Amino acid sequence: MEKRERKEREFNLRRAEILEQAGKIFAAKGFRNTAVAEIAGASGFAVGTLYQFFPSKERLYIAMLTEKLNLMYSSIRESVTRETDIARKIEVLVSAQFRFVESNAEFCSIFSRGDYLSISNSEGSTELRQRLMTDYAVHVSLTEELMREGIRVGLLKKMDPRLMATALRGVANAYASQWLTMGEGVSLLSYVPFVMDIFLEGVRKDAH
Repeated sequence: MEKRERKEREFNLRRAEILEQAGKIFAAKGFRNTAVAEIAGASGFAVGTLYQFFPSKERLYIAMLTEKLNLMYSSIRESVTRETDIARKIEVLVSAQFRFVESNAEFCSIFSRGDYLSISNSEGSTELRQRLMTDYAVHVSLTEELMREGIRVGLLKKMDPRLMATALRGVANAYASQWLTMGEGVSLLSYVPFVMDIFLEGVRKDAH
């Protein structure tokens, strides 16, 4: 039992290292221009060893994207569920996203440049789109539920919660994209008050 657990830990650590290095190289060079040998070398493994963890570059890329995004979504959910005040929940939703972007700027640049669209393999591209859409739908549901809760407690106007959720994500994503593109020397988290003001002044029940 102990030997098996040790092997499993070692496997997971090696896999995590491969994914970490892959994320950096994919972000810097894009999917098409990245060679498996580069990732293997940066991870300290032979190419054959890397293929024991991931059977192809496409599978490695899909795992890197989906697992990293799952980490972001789970951290957002955990941060939101710790709060009780609805206004604070909405603020924490934005803050948690911005904190992830700051800590994973190289990875997030893949999305700002649209590099995830580079997979040409039909099976791989279809799987990636489905995974991304499924995971994103769960995140969207969380945001919409916050809007419904805001309406129930009288904080927000009686508007379509889906449209309000779309508006919030749009504003937050715009700030994150600008921060990634411009490389400004300020913390992305410093923009949270601006996002909250722009959003709440549009949907707050008592906004003027």
